[in-house]
Amino acid sequence: MVQIVLAVAVFVLALAMVGLFAMMGELASRVSSAAQTSGTDLHPQPIEEARLGTAPADWPAELATVRDADAAHLVVFSSICATCARIASGDTGSLDALASPVAIVVSCPTREAGAEFVAKHPMVSDYPHVIDVGGAWLGRNFDIHITPGVLAFAAGALRSAYTFTDATALSHLPSHPHQEAAHVHAGEEGAARAEAAEVG
Repeated sequence: MVQIVLAVAVFVLALAMVGLFAMMGELASRVSSAAQTSGTDLHPQPIEEARLGTAPADWPAELATVRDADAAHLVVFSSICATCARIASGDTGSLDALASPVAIVVSCPTREAGAEFVAKHPMVSDYPHVIDVGGAWLGRNFDIHITPGVLAFAAGALRSAYTFTDATALSHLPSHPHQEAAHVHAGEEGAARAEAAEVG
């Protein structure tokens, strides 16, 4: 009799455990779905400190297509940025929302770290790319220290700079002249404030 009672108890406990795991799985699925939905709804945010209007004199050879195009995009990743790795892995989609030509800059603490990032993320190799040790080129020319980022150029001059957290957000980049003009004005004000601070 005792064995029957124990068997029934074990059976009931097993059913309860199955039900618990099922509910946990459903909850995890809903949380994941909500997170993905909120992620895709995020719009790129302006990088206010970017030096808009800057046309570098020292373009890396790998970025010649961006330098010479009437309009082009530069995507900025960091080898120590988890969001960058997720985007570069293609987990959030492709970079097809960006009008060609498109190139990629990988900011990294060492050249080896940059090469490892490129090797782990084939998406980077699909585009012209350059390894920027210490983010020196980006910082020196555009005061860009935020990743991931997307920089828009017109005839080699920085037109706009945004940070983003999901590749699908790239389809929300401003395309209307008035929208970009507002960003340019904000960038010029930021540059002026930085110059004033340096003088002071």
